[in-house]
Amino acid sequence: MTGRKSSSRSKLLNSLLGFGEFWRAVARHEFSAPLALYLLFSGGPDSVGLALALADFVKLVAEPPKKGLHELLPPALKRTEYEVARKYLSRPREMSLTLLHLNHALRPTAKDEEKWVRDFARRRGIDCDCATEDVAEYARMHKTSVEDAGRVVRYAMLTRKLEADPAALGFTAHTADDNAESVLYSLAQRAGIAGMLGIAPVLHGRILRPFLSLRKETILAELKRRRQGFVTDETNLVPDRPRTFLRHEVVPRLQKLNPKFLENALATCKNLQGYDALIRWALDSATQLASAEDLRWRRRLQLPLAPPIRWHAIAPAGWGEELSGSLPVILYHLLRMFGATLNWSAAARLADAVAGAYSYRGKAGRGTNVEYHPPSGLMFVVQRGEPQSYELREGDAALTLGPQRLEMKRVHGKSLKGLLAALAADEPKVAFDGLSAGFGEPGASVARYDAVFSSRIPQPLRVRARRRGDRIALPGGEGHAKLSDVFVNAKVPHSLRSHWPVITDANGDVLWLPGLIRGGAGRLTKRARSAIALSWVIAP
Repeated sequence: MTGRKSSSRSKLLNSLLGFGEFWRAVARHEFSAPLALYLLFSGGPDSVGLALALADFVKLVAEPPKKGLHELLPPALKRTEYEVARKYLSRPREMSLTLLHLNHALRPTAKDEEKWVRDFARRRGIDCDCATEDVAEYARMHKTSVEDAGRVVRYAMLTRKLEADPAALGFTAHTADDNAESVLYSLAQRAGIAGMLGIAPVLHGRILRPFLSLRKETILAELKRRRQGFVTDETNLVPDRPRTFLRHEVVPRLQKLNPKFLENALATCKNLQGYDALIRWALDSATQLASAEDLRWRRRLQLPLAPPIRWHAIAPAGWGEELSGSLPVILYHLLRMFGATLNWSAAARLADAVAGAYSYRGKAGRGTNVEYHPPSGLMFVVQRGEPQSYELREGDAALTLGPQRLEMKRVHGKSLKGLLAALAADEPKVAFDGLSAGFGEPGASVARYDAVFSSRIPQPLRVRARRRGDRIALPGGEGHAKLSDVFVNAKVPHSLRSHWPVITDANGDVLWLPGLIRGGAGRLTKRARSAIALSWVIAP
């Protein structure tokens, strides 16, 4: 909005009035109820400055000026924000301000600081809500730093207020100095683009940070002008923690290099936030494509896997060269959709494996593995639990295992001959070679793997996971093979092997691995007139 003069009021109030996100938040409430403001208040200079600005604003909306509104609102406001502000200040409004103070119980002076906060609020006629929390104990229980624990507890205090009152807004007093420290800290921690975005001006749509464009020195100068004291946290004066080290040792040197370092850091963050929206759109698009691709692969592969297991498959090697340079970033975000959590280093190694067509296998969170499988060109995300054992007795028609089941029936005469002929002509097997060349048909709605055994096999039959040293009799009495060799020869991904069903008889002899091999134990003789037919059925 052009043509408006900057208000002669304090720079603190001007920063609030010129904060467009504040007016957009006000507009979302549609002016339908008195607006409650909650400020996380430490008593330090930044929070004291914002408390004064909010208190001045509460007085302003109670008695808005009849003239000069045009000059009151800062030129930085866009036209739509200006119109919201003009409408809101067109008549008196009800508004309340409450300071939220957390006593961290970390320093001997904590109780004195709480008393100072209460006195400040009383003198200013502001409501104040103080709470005490043993932050050190919280940090110990949750295995985090004291700084992070304090942040979590403070925001929880504010969130409870906002949840209890839909017509409420929260505030924190983060400044341009805080933003620069946050960016530098993220850079040191290799936090990725999310860390380089800096402190968000708005959190969850209702927690606002109107001082992000202000320098701390501006706030201190305004407090000095108004002869307003504040609390000094002595731990912030010693550079013995990461953030205080950045504040006292790094930022001042960068400001010597460029006096506009803080402003430039904030401008860079705003620039990256614009790119962030584009990146999120691209990642959302990639996520949708990968989700559809995963569904097609699972329908095509129809893998016989016993619960408890969930698995996903995608083929990133076929996504095109234009995405190869961004593959670490894409995988870092994309795999979270499938329940896998990788750090940046692991995501980079996984992307290198895809580009180089070599194997990768690693943990990606509790009970979750990620594997790149070059023979198939597929990446598998496997969420697994402890494999279970199951029994199927002769009187049972089927054993249900989640979306899959093992069926058993006796076959005689012509039915037996027809089944044997069908198996001899076309025995379906799982194949893992060259799959990423194309999808082809997605597969039948119901897949099944069949096998036939002598009716004399000891029962009950058992379904279990493979065990170390397991062997299977080869068809035709040609000796035995280790199950580990069967999996290797069939190129079964390592992360799927522990949940591949192993069917044994009552004596523990391995009869069958559905989709891979039917063993020689329990084989039919030429004179057999009846048999046991097993079917492993996979529902879509």
